[in-house]
Amino acid sequence: MEHEDEEDCTVQDSTEIIQLEHHIVYSTSYQVPVIYFKATFSDGTPLSHNEIFQYIIPDTYQDAVVSQNDHPILGIPCWYIHPCDTRSLMNTMTFDPVDYIKVWLSAYGPIVKCSIPTSMFTRS
Repeated sequence: MEHEDEEDCTVQDSTEIIQLEHHIVYSTSYQVPVIYFKATFSDGTPLSHNEIFQYIIPDTYQDAVVSQNDHPILGIPCWYIHPCDTRSLMNTMTFDPVDYIKVWLSAYGPIVKCSIPTSMFTRS
């Protein structure tokens, strides 16, 4: 039986796996949808606020207002994009009302790595 040096068998992996779970919840106070999300490392450790901005939110969205609070339905701690500017942003766009959630998610989803394919906007 051949013995290998332990040093030769060690694999250095600098890639950290992050699990994201997204939820869309309607805010009764702002009367708009809100995207809640959980972000954890592969060992289950939740990401900190700084890590959310380091690993999840792209540089172009670093001014996004991301807060943490209990999920309004599940009651577990989650991050969310604050809905304070949602209504004014959505009022700047023209779209068929039936496409509201798709348009909203195409604007807010990329902030937290929850993009939708453009094919969802093509009519068959």
